[in-house]
Amino acid sequence: MLEPLGARSLIWNVRRHEHARVKRFARGFLLVLLAFGAANIISYYVRTDMPGAADAIRRAGFPFLVWEEGSFAYRYHFSHAALWGNITVAVCLSTAAGVLVWRVTR
Repeated sequence: MLEPLGARSLIWNVRRHEHARVKRFARGFLLVLLAFGAANIISYYVRTDMPGAADAIRRAGFPFLVWEEGSFAYRYHFSHAALWGNITVAVCLSTAAGVLVWRVTR
């Protein structure tokens, strides 16, 4: 049976609807994951002391402080536990956002 020119096949429609859920989930997941990445970059500028400050401590990490460097008596601190905590929070909230977008949008 010949289809009219420009008509879509049934298989194409099934495939399109199969992946629509995954695309909706991925959209919500990636948006929140990128927001957490941006929040970690912004946290460097917000938490770090002014460049002219006497101790000039540099810090980074959101929601947990991952890296801290500087002070009168030089100090370097990197927390692996805080890094894994940040990753866990970001992935859990991204998954929740992905499920929410997947369930709400149609």
